Amino acid sequence: MRASEIGRFMAQLNPDRPPGMDEGFRWGDPNVEVTGVMVAFFPTVEVIEHCAAEGMNLLIVHELLQMPYPWRGEGNLEQHLTWRVNFNRISRLARHGITLFRAHGTLDAFCIHDRFVELLGLGEPVAGEGFVTIYERERVPLRVLVEDVKRRTGMPAVRVTGDLEREVGRVGLPWGGTGLSVNAGFINSVLEHDPDVLIAGESDEYAMRMVQDCDVPLIETGHAVSEEPGLEWFAGHLAERFPELRVIFHRCAPAWTVV
Repeated sequence: MRASEIGRFMAQLNPDRPPGMDEGFRWGDPNVEVTGVMVAFFPTVEVIEHCAAEGMNLLIVHELLQMPYPWRGEGNLEQHLTWRVNFNRISRLARHGITLFRAHGTLDAFCIHDRFVELLGLGEPVAGEGFVTIYERERVPLRVLVEDVKRRTGMPAVRVTGDLEREVGRVGLPWGGTGLSVNAGFINSVLEHDPDVLIAGESDEYAMRMVQDCDVPLIETGHAVSEEPGLEWFAGHLAERFPELRVIFHRCAPAWTVV
């Protein structure tokens, strides 16, 4: 099987939502014969080396290969090939003959958002549509909800804004990177549905101060923490669809330590 066949499969996952500019083959030969597929959140050096060690030559990732992130048209790879991070990642892809495919918005819609909802045990949304969804759960002090989120995600600690004794029950969900200040418009669209609390993926101080001024507490889990359940599920789905291929999921370790 050639990598291009996997690419066509990816393009058909959401018939009503064609792949966007944030998706597709990003490195290597799309027509290479696939020796195995690794699915991972980020194309880090560690992930690339593990892919090679497993004898796999197709790496499907959710996030961007190069830096800087193209928020303001700054992501032109040609202009930043000398950046150490780009050299370290790309040189290893080239050395090991690995073809890289980025699956971003397609997998958000196909499985990532829903698997995070499932992990948190939120059930069906009671308001909103698409990715802007609100969920009702039993009202409890924020402190109790925080402990439940930690248990469900396996995180030893999370960052929280707001009064820990305040009762909350109506949950908004800025998962992944939608809880970052660069996505303030998304955060605002969730706030318009009057949640009691936000359970976010990755956030930052700008966004936290934004929701504080809206009198809504926020629990930050993590970008990978909120999206890897969906990626792991997708790896299993891909293995079922292509039983002749070896497919594995690689979990990215946290990028930080709480001390």
